Amino acid sequence: MTKKGLILQVNILPFILVYLATATSNVAAKSKQNEVSIEVLDRQIERSRKDRIEALEKFFDEFKSPLKANAETFVDVADKYNLDYKLLPAISCMESSCGKKLIEGSYNPFGWGIYGNNAIYFKSYDEAIETVAKGIKENYLEKGLDTPEKIAPIYTPPNYINWRNGVTFFINKIDSFKQAGSEVQFAS
Repeated sequence: MTKKGLILQVNILPFILVYLATATSNVAAKSKQNEVSIEVLDRQIERSRKDRIEALEKFFDEFKSPLKANAETFVDVADKYNLDYKLLPAISCMESSCGKKLIEGSYNPFGWGIYGNNAIYFKSYDEAIETVAKGIKENYLEKGLDTPEKIAPIYTPPNYINWRNGVTFFINKIDSFKQAGSEVQFAS
């Protein structure tokens, strides 16, 4: 290597070190920004969760429903199975007057598995919510049946138009209790 080449390499070294330091600093700053963004997003998601729980509590309150105490379960289970959080409460109101009229001791406000005199019994409303949400996910959503209009003919074939209209009415009613702007918005 020539002296000129060695001098050039030695002279460029400080620039490389400055560049690497700047790049490292930028990566650290971006990482910190991402941490802050994640914290903000986590707070928004939690606020949305609380807003949905409050909306369900107010909704169930209006209908004097025993399911008010399970509002949090409805929201958490809906999130777990990627369901609209309003769907199961709306079905419960259509099937059992929001949990007020059901087979005693069944904890089954959804009419799930009730055929004639046969019925499915659950140990609690929470168990019913979990089981029915999983069933809706597997038997309906995963088959492309993702709206009350698509679910109705399978869920209640004898009177599906009335069922669809009722479930849609209750979904809209729950929406009326939700605070404006409480949904989490994701950039696309």
